[in-house]
Amino acid sequence: MFAELSTLVRASEKVVLTLAMHGDALSVVVMPVAKKAEDPALAAPLAISGSPEELDDGFVEALQSYVATRRSLAEQVEATNSILEAAKASQSTKATKALTKAAAPGSAATETDDDEGKPAAPVQPTESQSSSAGTDLASLL
Repeated sequence: MFAELSTLVRASEKVVLTLAMHGDALSVVVMPVAKKAEDPALAAPLAISGSPEELDDGFVEALQSYVATRRSLAEQVEATNSILEAAKASQSTKATKALTKAAAPGSAATETDDDEGKPAAPVQPTESQSSSAGTDLASLL
């Protein structure tokens, strides 16, 4: 039993073990205190009740199952976080490249429509843009 509890303690900041009698039944609550609140499911307690004899027979198996499920869930959360961080880094790199291209002179002719690298249609200046260098303030009156 303590080998399983030590595995749970290593994966958590601490584990709170609560025992209470309800008539002839003994209730046991094993509650890990998560180091990081990455997923609330990792802080879900194991709560079982039964006669002391039933708990003698089945508590260790229940604890082993709980620890294995919790470990699997923690691994899934870690894998998901890794995927999200990689996607975030990829998008950041794409945004930086797009800003660099936009800041470069003559970038309008070399921009791309999408991630496939196809050139975008060149930007054609409008008549008002090509004939004047700025806004005609008199036309605003």
